[in-house]
Amino acid sequence: MATLVFRLKYVPDEEADDIRQLLTDHDIPFYETSAGRWQVSMAGLWVKDKEQAFRARELIREDQIERAKDMVSPSFGQWILGYLQHARQNPVEALFTLFAVALILGVSIAPFLLWV
Repeated sequence: MATLVFRLKYVPDEEADDIRQLLTDHDIPFYETSAGRWQVSMAGLWVKDKEQAFRARELIREDQIERAKDMVSPSFGQWILGYLQHARQNPVEALFTLFAVALILGVSIAPFLLWV
């Protein structure tokens, strides 16, 4: 039975290419699935053999540790700027998200306000 060794959702193309190359360099046969048109399937890299899947996960874990050493967490200002850029590119999604947050917050707080 196939084993998922690496999820590809929200992974940059450069990183995904590096992981594919890592598996190829270590002679680990794998296959790839996409999320599909509606993004409901599991996009990932799969290995058929359990022993090779264990080896692949170890290699990927080591690679991810090396990548994490080079990462810098964004500051709060950079995070806000990134969100505003995303909201400008996807205004409907941003408005829906804000509406959903306000609705959930309102439903959560309403019993306490009405009880007083």
